[in-house]
Amino acid sequence: MIIMMIFLILSLILIIATAIYLNNKKNSTNKNIKQSSTNQAIVKRKNKKQLVDLFDIKIKDNILCIGNRYSNIIKLGNIDYNMLSNHEQDSIESILIQTALAIDSPIQFFSTTEFIDTSKIISLIKENKTKNLKIQEYKKYLIEYLENLMENRNISVVKNYAVISYDGLYENAVEELNRKSLSFKGNLLRAKIVCDVLDEDELYNLIYRELNKNSALNISALKEGGKNLYVGKKQKRKN
Repeated sequence: MIIMMIFLILSLILIIATAIYLNNKKNSTNKNIKQSSTNQAIVKRKNKKQLVDLFDIKIKDNILCIGNRYSNIIKLGNIDYNMLSNHEQDSIESILIQTALAIDSPIQFFSTTEFIDTSKIISLIKENKTKNLKIQEYKKYLIEYLENLMENRNISVVKNYAVISYDGLYENAVEELNRKSLSFKGNLLRAKIVCDVLDEDELYNLIYRELNKNSALNISALKEGGKNLYVGKKQKRKN
C-alpha cells in the first residue's frame, strides 16, 4: 500500500513537471517568433532605400546637395529660332556667346524627355469662376482635352536644364549659387529665354522621373513614400 502511494505521488510530480516544462517551452518559442518578426521588420526598414541612403543626395529649399557639392538646377525656356528674322538670330547668337564667355565656373547641361503635365493649367482654369454658361461649357471641354493630353503616354516633350554648382560650405553656397543663377538667368533673358530655378518639390519630381521613366506620378502628389529611390509594380498600381 505504501509503495502504491509512493508511485502515485511520483506520477503526479512527473505530470506536473511535464506540464510546466511544455508551458515554458511554448512561451520561449512564442518569444523567439516575436523577436524574429521584430528583427525582420527592422531589417526590412533598413533595406528600404531612399535617395539619401544610396546616392547621399539631400535637397533643401532649391539646393541639391551631394557631399560637399551644392547645386541649383535651372529649367531653360525655349525660343523658336527658325521663326526669327536674320537680325534677331544674329542678336541672340551674340548674346549667347557673351553669356558663355561670362561663365566663370563649370556648368552642366542636360536634356530629357518628359510626359506632358497640364495639371497646373487645369487647376488655374478651375479656379477661374464664372457664371457665363457658354464659358463654363468651354472650360469643361478644355479641361477634358487637357486631361486626355496628359494621360496620353505617346506624347512627350524635351526639357533642357542647366546645373550650376559650388563646392564648399553650405553657408557660402547659398549666396554664391544665388549670384551665379541670377547672373545666368539675366543673361539668357536678354535673349528672350526665360529660366526658372527648380524648387524642392520640382527637384524631387525631376529625380523621380529620371529614375522612373514609365511613371507619370509626381512626388509632391504622393502622401508617403514619395522620396523613396524607386517603387515596385505593386506600389505603382496602388498609388
